[in-house]
Amino acid sequence: MLLDRFDDKQVVNGGIIFSILLCIAIIAMGGVLTQFEIIPLPDDGFVYEWQLLERDSIAQLTAWLGFAIHQVLIWGTIWWAQKNYTKRDYTNKLRPFNWIAIGINLLFVILHYAQTYFFYDAIAQDIPSWTAQFAVALMLIVILGMENQRRGLFFGKKVPFRKAFTDGLRKYHGYFFSFAVIYTFWFHPMIPTWGHLVGFVHVVLIMVQGSLMFMRVHLDKKWTFMLEILVLPHAFQVALGQGGGIWRMFAFGFMAIFLITQMHGLGLKPWVRRLFYGGFLVSILYTYTVLTEPFMANEIIRIPVIEYLVLFIMYGIFLLGAWISSFFKRLTTSAPAQPAAGD
Repeated sequence: MLLDRFDDKQVVNGGIIFSILLCIAIIAMGGVLTQFEIIPLPDDGFVYEWQLLERDSIAQLTAWLGFAIHQVLIWGTIWWAQKNYTKRDYTNKLRPFNWIAIGINLLFVILHYAQTYFFYDAIAQDIPSWTAQFAVALMLIVILGMENQRRGLFFGKKVPFRKAFTDGLRKYHGYFFSFAVIYTFWFHPMIPTWGHLVGFVHVVLIMVQGSLMFMRVHLDKKWTFMLEILVLPHAFQVALGQGGGIWRMFAFGFMAIFLITQMHGLGLKPWVRRLFYGGFLVSILYTYTVLTEPFMANEIIRIPVIEYLVLFIMYGIFLLGAWISSFFKRLTTSAPAQPAAGD
């Protein structure tokens, strides 16, 4: 069969090319989208401005149906794959469920493009913008927990999370990641701003990653790191467009997470790591002495503190749940046996 000639790395390369072609197609559609009247530029940076001034019921129906059907089909594919394969079944040759997942994602990317072309509005009309941001942030936090056993959490040092916690993250992450990505994908119309274009490249590549379940490239540390770090240019570009200097918080915040955690899973030589540390230090010294006031340097720690804190809160919830489960299990096993009828 023709499909048997492709391996996982070729699909990754094809996904990168496709994401670039999608950006070109979105730019080409930009002129058509000027016919739609969107809300005035808001003063509140938390108000999503790329939505129709007048709500259109057909636009909302098509967007929500697209999101819901896309999500259910991908969840079904993940469920089937996990039911029939285990971590011992990793290979570089794609199986039918991989092609099915790729086909589903490709179909709904095309449908979302058409939906934007004809109706413009996505699901952002009905929900606040912070929900899409929170979904992606939580995905990145889960990755920090999953990768703790491989690269550590703080400068290569591992946090002694219970194995059941990290195993649970690994087992169910596909369902959550697909929700976060597909939710974000259908939240935004396909419009040609730099922030949106980088964002669509990011979500399409994560869809490719999600389609490559039980493939060796799914675990490739360089590929997964690229997916993780792409949030930095995307967040920076979006923040830059919003103005007000919030780009510093996102740029330095995500760079700090790279230096504290992500860099230590790449096998870099010590001098390379020191070079990154030095470049980061010079950048923040210049930024907070020349470009802005020194007291604003607290921006650097906001995103790292939030992400690490949320991860430990998640672990705390897991420990509480495990304690409650253990308590009731002891309660039921230690209860005296009831006398049989007639005794």
